Amino acid sequence: MTDEKERTFADENGTETSTGRRSFLSRLSAVPILGIAPGMLLSGTASADKDSGSNAGKDAKTYHLSGYYFESCNCESFCPCLLLDDPTHGYCQAFPAWHIEEGYLGDVELSGLNVAAWLYSPGNLADGNWQLALYIDERADEQQRQALTELWQGKHGGYLETIASLVGELMGVSSAKIDVQTDGNLRTMKVDGVGGVEMAAVEGPEGSTVTLTNTPLAVAPGYPITISRSKEWSYKDHGYAVRFSETVGLSSEFTYYA
Repeated sequence: MTDEKERTFADENGTETSTGRRSFLSRLSAVPILGIAPGMLLSGTASADKDSGSNAGKDAKTYHLSGYYFESCNCESFCPCLLLDDPTHGYCQAFPAWHIEEGYLGDVELSGLNVAAWLYSPGNLADGNWQLALYIDERADEQQRQALTELWQGKHGGYLETIASLVGELMGVSSAKIDVQTDGNLRTMKVDGVGGVEMAAVEGPEGSTVTLTNTPLAVAPGYPITISRSKEWSYKDHGYAVRFSETVGLSSEFTYYA
């Protein structure tokens, strides 16, 4: 389901190019990623002390976030974007959310907070020109809200900066009640007044879940991605109104730091 705004945008910008994909992989290779380049940091980049729960004395730009994330998008069965191929329908609509189990930016504690985002990409994700709307947990105080906004805008480096470099338009940043729940293979997320996601992991042999590893594109590099299928997900804000079911879902742990 798409509105007129979405169809026009995809038609005008859906031409395939390889330049963005090469550029994305180049930026990705320069970022230290858990499980790919542990302990390796660019010169001048501060490393978060992952063995300590304390953020006392950390540089104001040092951050470390860990927890779990999940999303559903409009791709069917499998998400070709993970392989840097074009989305199923030529454009991408996705509604991811992150639960930060432990985290900080400098002296600002971020543990227990949630972030959600609406993403629209007019073509291949690595080619950029994304539209993005951010939703910050309403429980965050002003310092926490500012910290999370800056982090997801890529202002403090690390992998979040690489992802933010693909955004062409930040449509808005809003405080919202964000409820994130996991129950076995079920994942649910709700952003009050905006929409939400309900999805279940795809079962493999003997009840195991289907996972992918080492994909060129990932929200949380270094972690296996669990493949799910949406029961239903919807989004309504910033001129978009969409509702899907039986589309692909992705989930994993994440660790971001710089």
